[in-house]
Amino acid sequence: MSLEKNTFEDKISLSFLYKRLKDWILFLFSNRGIIILGTFCFLFFTISYNYLIKPTYFARTTFVLDNDSTSSMGDLSSLASLAGINASSFIDASSLFQIDNIQELYRSNSMIKKTLMSSGNDGKKDFFLIKRFIQSENLVNKWNKLGVDTNNLGSNKTISRVKDSLIKDLIKNIKKKNLIVDKPSRKTTILEIGFDHKDETLAKTFNENLVKIVNQFYNETKTLKTGSNLKILQRQSDSVKIVLDTSIMLLAEIDQSIPNPNPLSKVNLVPYQKAMIDVQANSAIYQELLKQLELAKVTHRNNMPLIQIIDSPSYPLENSRWKLLKTIIYGMIFGLGFSIFSLSFKRTLDSL
Repeated sequence: MSLEKNTFEDKISLSFLYKRLKDWILFLFSNRGIIILGTFCFLFFTISYNYLIKPTYFARTTFVLDNDSTSSMGDLSSLASLAGINASSFIDASSLFQIDNIQELYRSNSMIKKTLMSSGNDGKKDFFLIKRFIQSENLVNKWNKLGVDTNNLGSNKTISRVKDSLIKDLIKNIKKKNLIVDKPSRKTTILEIGFDHKDETLAKTFNENLVKIVNQFYNETKTLKTGSNLKILQRQSDSVKIVLDTSIMLLAEIDQSIPNPNPLSKVNLVPYQKAMIDVQANSAIYQELLKQLELAKVTHRNNMPLIQIIDSPSYPLENSRWKLLKTIIYGMIFGLGFSIFSLSFKRTLDSL
């Protein structure tokens, strides 16, 4: 008895759902004119919005961080030990600029500020990035009212508390809305630096200048110790070379002043022997310095190639504007769905 009752209820439910679905389809079919009109209206607004509103341009630079210096320094240290040289004094195997630290460096206020204060060229004239940025963001009047001369923004000579405060706010907004620092994969050392803005020239120039400034800072900081050590060794070797040349000349003069020394007169040979000892000592010091100098040069060269650019932004930049076919398809889908939903919702409200 219970089984027959459940079967009967299922038939009622299915027939009820079928009837409701049929009524809903007939309702939509009877209002097809409204649906078509709504779809085309939505399509019109979608196309208008897509082509009338200024798009956001995406400037992207991808690069790989060369972090193989540790292994190469290990091989170099082995070679140095065979030559009797202690390479630990100038081999820098620290992880000062690992991939995570580089990401934070790109987000740092100092790097962004230097980029804002840098200049670019739009093909017609040079411009300061900070001036063009506040013009595109419609901030010129606001800054002028606060007493900041927007005509001399690129000059660091005009320093004020208000200007520094406004620049800090500008940097904060850039990091929040425009700047992208991303690592596509955790397994690689590839970084992607992006800058999104409605000004295509500004987006490309800001991206390129930021990468250039960080790259330069990265190179200077990474090679600071090895470069300083190289300069010291070069000065020392030059100084010892001068002393060695002087001692060789002195030895030649002493040898020339006594052409036929008396073997029995030991005292006469003392100046010559002292000069010979100086030449030998200076030669040994100079040879050791040359070894250290050559090894320092190799170390310095190994630290030079730090960032290898893979892709850089080029015109025309990718932007947020849809292609015409994509706009039509999405516009019709959204318009059709919105029209059907609106009519269905209105019918539901009327039936209550």
